[in-house]
Amino acid sequence: MKRNRTDYVAYIFFALLAATALELLINVAPFIVLVGSAAMIYYGLKRMSKQKGKFLFYGGLVIFILTLLSSFFFLLMVFGALFYMLYLFWEKASKPTKMEIAINEQASNDSREAFVKNTFLGDQQLNHEGFRSDDINIHTGIGTTEIHFENTVLPKGDTIVIIRGFIGSTKLYVPYDAGVSVEHACLFGQTDLFGNHKIGFNQNVKVVNDSYQDAPRRLRIYTSIVAGDIEVMYR
Repeated sequence: MKRNRTDYVAYIFFALLAATALELLINVAPFIVLVGSAAMIYYGLKRMSKQKGKFLFYGGLVIFILTLLSSFFFLLMVFGALFYMLYLFWEKASKPTKMEIAINEQASNDSREAFVKNTFLGDQQLNHEGFRSDDINIHTGIGTTEIHFENTVLPKGDTIVIIRGFIGSTKLYVPYDAGVSVEHACLFGQTDLFGNHKIGFNQNVKVVNDSYQDAPRRLRIYTSIVAGDIEVMYR
């Protein structure tokens, strides 16, 4: 069976973990310190209501962490994990996540459900068919995300889309014939909502297109990110 990248990363991680344990077992002094600090943490937890218990717990925790950091293989594992996370961030930033939303207008009202999509790191493409929803929730993490509504016929009434993210850029493509309302909030970033540009801190922006009030099919989009850019455009 073909192994994927995640399998190899897991093998390397467990190999370094085993090497760390072996290194600490061979060097008796660090091993004894680890056992002693673990005992301090255990007894400290049982007596956290007292000053002595807090001293044992936090003192044991500091000693335990410092002892682990003295291990070459443990440091290698920590830096390797940080490097891998940075690599995933770079990979996602260079290859935006693409989500294509397809909504089945013929679905009955009884079959409505909430659709939730979570993605933190990775390149994913979503094709969701046979779906009708009053509430579409999309949670993004780090990087660039593209969300496409232009290739679907929206159901009559309001379709609510809620997008929450951490850091990065979000682009939404909406059909020309839909009424669209966008409410966006972020700590810092740039917004481009149908040509309305804004950049700065602590933004709270609301834009409604000209056809929103009279349109039979409407998209109500709510976005919230910590830092990054958002762009909503017709296609």
